This record gives sequence, C-alpha cells and structure tokens, in this order.
Amino acid sequence: MSQHARIEISPDCILGPISPYLTGACIEDVNHEIHGGLYSQMVFGESFEEEPMDISPALDPRWQGLSGTLSCRAERTHLHDRSAVRSWQPLRDGDARGQLEASVLRARRGRRSQMLRHLGGAGRIGIENCGLNRWGMNLVSRRPYEGTIVLLADEPTEVHLTLESGDGQRLYAETVLSVAGDGNWQTRTFALTPTDSDVAGRLAISLHAPGAVWLDYVALQPGPWGRFRDLPARADIAEALIAQGLTVLRCGGTMINTDWGAEQRATGPGYRWKNMVGPRSDRAPFLGHYYIHASNGFGVPEFVAFCHAAGMLAVPALCPSEDPADVVDLIQYMNGDANTPWGQRRVDDGYPEPFGVRYIEIGNEELTRIAAPGGARSLIRRDYPALFRDHVLAIAAADPEMTVIAGHWLYSEAELFYPENVEPLRQLLEASRGRKVLWDIHVGGDGLRDADIAERFLAALRARIDALDPGNTVRFCVLEENGGRHDVQRALGHAHMVNTMERLAGEVVIDCPANCLQPWQQNDNRWDQGQLFFTPDQVWGMPPYYAQQMIAHNYQPSSVQAEVIGAGDALDVSASRSEDGRTLVVKVVNLEAVDLPVRVQWGTDPVASGRALVSCLRGPLDAENTPDAPRWIAPERWSQAWQGEALDHTFPAHSFTVLRLEVC
Repeated sequence: MSQHARIEISPDCILGPISPYLTGACIEDVNHEIHGGLYSQMVFGESFEEEPMDISPALDPRWQGLSGTLSCRAERTHLHDRSAVRSWQPLRDGDARGQLEASVLRARRGRRSQMLRHLGGAGRIGIENCGLNRWGMNLVSRRPYEGTIVLLADEPTEVHLTLESGDGQRLYAETVLSVAGDGNWQTRTFALTPTDSDVAGRLAISLHAPGAVWLDYVALQPGPWGRFRDLPARADIAEALIAQGLTVLRCGGTMINTDWGAEQRATGPGYRWKNMVGPRSDRAPFLGHYYIHASNGFGVPEFVAFCHAAGMLAVPALCPSEDPADVVDLIQYMNGDANTPWGQRRVDDGYPEPFGVRYIEIGNEELTRIAAPGGARSLIRRDYPALFRDHVLAIAAADPEMTVIAGHWLYSEAELFYPENVEPLRQLLEASRGRKVLWDIHVGGDGLRDADIAERFLAALRARIDALDPGNTVRFCVLEENGGRHDVQRALGHAHMVNTMERLAGEVVIDCPANCLQPWQQNDNRWDQGQLFFTPDQVWGMPPYYAQQMIAHNYQPSSVQAEVIGAGDALDVSASRSEDGRTLVVKVVNLEAVDLPVRVQWGTDPVASGRALVSCLRGPLDAENTPDAPRWIAPERWSQAWQGEALDHTFPAHSFTVLRLEVC
C-alpha cells in the first residue's frame, strides 16, 4: 500500500511524565446523576420538601374521596414542557375517604412533613412513589430491599408499606408498622422482598383504617446484593464506572455554589459538609442550585467512601464560604484515626478506615460580572482570593501534604489581561507560592478541535503567570470539560483533549470531563453530556465513555516524541511508553471525514517484527447509544502484524484509534 502520510515516533525522546489522573470524570447533581443515579436511594422526594399540589378528583377520578395537599411538585429550569409532578402521588382504594396535608406545623428537619388521614370507609388511602421522573422502581424477585421511615402519630396507628406494580393492581411485598401514639417522631427500619420482578414498580405507604400519621423521611434501597460494597451506591453504576477505568472522580461544580443563609425558603446554610454526617434520616435538606429541594443523603462522606472503595482518587469540592476551621475538621474526618475527634466521628458513621484524601477544591467558577463596553465581563470574584488564601493557610497548617485546588473563574485569554483581574491574580499567586496548589481550568469539550483552543489558552496562562510571578510552581487541572453532547463527536473531542494534555507532559495533573452520569432522556438544564447513562434497570456507556476507557486501559507513564508528516492537521497523535521501553502506545484521532492510510514508524531495525493490539472507536459524529442498542458505538478490537519497526494502517474517517505495540 502506498503511504502518503507518516507518523514518526521517537521512543527514546521522552518529553516528560504523563499523570495517571488524566482519565477522570466530574460527578455533580446535575440532572440527578447522584440523587436518582449513583445514590442507592430509590425514593424521589425523600423529605417531602417539594411544593404542595392540591388534590382534586378533576385531576384524577381515582382521587374521589380525597382532599388536601401533597408534596410532589418541582418546576424544571430547562424542560418547561415536562410535568412538574416529580415525586409522590395520592392513592385510594375502595370507598375510603381521606385527607392529605403537606404540613408546615410539624416540620422536623426541613420546611414541612406530610400528613395522611384515613376518615372512614372500606379500603386504603395513602401515597405512592415511583422514583426519579416517576419512571418506576426496579424490583427484583426474591431480593431483599431495605427501608427507613420517620413518622409520628398522636394515636396508635398501623401503617402499611408495600411494593407493588405501578398501577397498584399487583402486590409484591407488604409489611405493617405499629406506630405508638405518643406524638413523638420515630425512626423505623423495614424490609420488603418482592415475590415477582417489575422494572416499573412502586412503594406505597397507606392507612387501612381510620387514623392519622405524619411522615418526615422515607428511604428504600436494595440490600447489599444491589449496592457497591455495602455502601449507599448503586452496584451496577459503580461497576460500570470502574470498568471505564476512571482513576479520579471530582464531586463538585455549580452544585456547591449555594450560600442561602438569608434565604427564607432555605432550612439553613447551603452546601456544607457538616450537614452531611450522621444518619441520613436526620440530615436536613437544603436549597440546592440545580434542584432546589436538595438532599444531603449522599454528601462528601459518601463520595469519598465510594472513591476509596472503588480505587479512585477523590477530589471533593467545597463552597468557599465554608469556615476554614470546618475544612480542617473535614481533613481529620477523611484522614484521621479513631484517636481524633472527627476521625472517631467517621468511624461512628460506619467508615472504620481513613480515606487518605489528598486533594480538596475550594470553590467552583467563582466569578463576578460587570457591565463593560461590548458586553458584560466575567471576572474573578472579588473576595475569592482572600477566601482561598484563608483556606490554603489553614489546610497547609493542618496537613502540608494536602493539595488545594483553586476554583476561580479564569478561562479565556482576554480575561488574563482585564485590568480588574490583575490584583486578584497577584493575590492568588501569593496564596499559591510555595504550597501544594493546582488551578482548575474549565474548557469546552463538544468541538473536535476544542483541545487546540485549550492548548493555546494554557500556554497564554502559563506565560501570564510566569510574568507576574517568575519561579512560581503553579500547575493546572481540568476538572470540567463542558458541553452539551454525548455522541461520537464528543468522544473524539475528548480523545484529542487527553492527547494534548499528555503532550504537555506534566503541566496538567488531572483531567475530568463532565458529566460522569446522566439519566436517559433527562436534561433539565442543557448539560446533556453524560458519559454513562442509566434507567432504573439498565446502565450503558455513550461514545465518550468508551473513548475514556480506551485511554485508561492503555496508560503508559512517559510521553515521547511523535511527528505527523504529510497529513496536514487531520491527525492528532500522542505517543507514550512504559518505563522499561517494551510497550509503546500510539493514540490517533482522525479529525477529518476521510480515511487516511498512514505508515507508523518507531525504529530502524529491518528484521524486527511483532503484532499490534488495535482498538478503534468510530461512527457518525452524531451517533449515540440507546437502551435498545447500548453498544452500537463501541470499540472494535483486533491485532495487526508489523515488521521492521513500522506498520501500515488506515485510520478511518472520524475515528479514535489506539495502537499498543509490545516488544517481544
């Protein structure tokens, strides 16, 4: 085959180290990737904080005989045409009469509780929950489910808890709780084992005789069989993330930018880690950013415990309004032994071993906007450098080995030279000097050549920092590659991004595309960029998931020189090698819509020979996987012979290819 293009690799020309943390992901409760996704809680609306809905037979004739209000409504910020009914719904059987009330009079942790009152007649009255988006709960036959309910009654009352079909016509499991009528809140656990499987089942809570009960919190999750290592994490999602090869997980983003202490709708401060410890049934909900009725059920402790068990580097992000003393306590909670107060608190929470967390991010996209000629400018938030400095000083004193990540806004070349940014930049550099600090840079991820934009910006940022503070030791991380796609184009763009970070040889320590997870057909806020998608009973990877998997499974620690000749700018190439030099990996992104035959050469020994392991991801740029075709776009794998330390290979149009060459 005649070759018009070449890739020349110089395995002995080492450019520098490649961080093992360029294969990460950012998880954030955007589109409910945590509460509804990774979190094993199956009940949506666990704390009855959603807005009340008036119950009327005009809405549903089955509600004849019911009156009052039910906590169930939550407006959508993006999908305005979708139903605002997100959680609980009334139920009634027979000719029973009842009243429901979303009550502010007996709120226990949040703004309200939910009252159920049976007023007479034959049959039951109550409420039912079908999980996130009312998709239905995945019930597996003869597998136990564990629950917790917090309830109160003024008179002795029996409460029925059932697992049943979505229409309530088939009963799979039932337990009855006898509630003391002492007017005090009680936390009760229960177990239910369905007799049949149903991918769209529901949990019902009902009264079968006259009486009343108030509910404050309800949880249901699979037993240990369906959870990852007995943590409150969905096993199938956890195992898919591990199979992806993720080496780092960042929990953060705009979800942490809540500071609602003066907001009347809030139950207290916003995203604060000390509200995330202790029994989940006792944790107050808070006013979240993406979903205002937010849960602290899966917080920083659950996140770092999951990463520890999954073997991933954990990067928790914190609101910059956290008290630095509280952040020092968090370090002790995560890493201290049982002889320390907060280390003992971690043990009490069920985590006996220290987590060994080495990174903490302070803030996320901390910015302020000002009016300016030509349009508004986004600047570094005025008070952020001082907040960051206070955190860095406190953390360095408590644990000098902890790396602190700065989450300020600084993402374009123009912003580097805004006069208003000069002093904040100097202050940030002063806070970073001589300390273990990374600066978080967010980049675009949708475009095939967004990596080129990121590379130019990183070069300009490095030059600007060096000019302001010669001899600085600041390095960078990309904790969000952002966009609105999850197709082949996004996969190729990400592969190009990682190739670029590898060639920078140590300048970028961590790279995390956003977002890690996404429910199928859930997009409340335009961040339609999940790598791993899920429904109640299924988990599957999108093309970017497989691109990340290909990179992770072929990691080598040293970047080596690679030159493309005769292909214009169609090919993006990164090459890496093992420490002993016996493994060479070449990663090639074909950014153009034509097949390209190329000779790949890495030596001059005419008698050398062997085989290359080839992985290739390709397809139409807008192609994505679906529940019915979960592996339509997935890597193809084969082996290919080579001789004379070279091989001829055709890189398909719009493809990502990994060549793994092993020396015999």
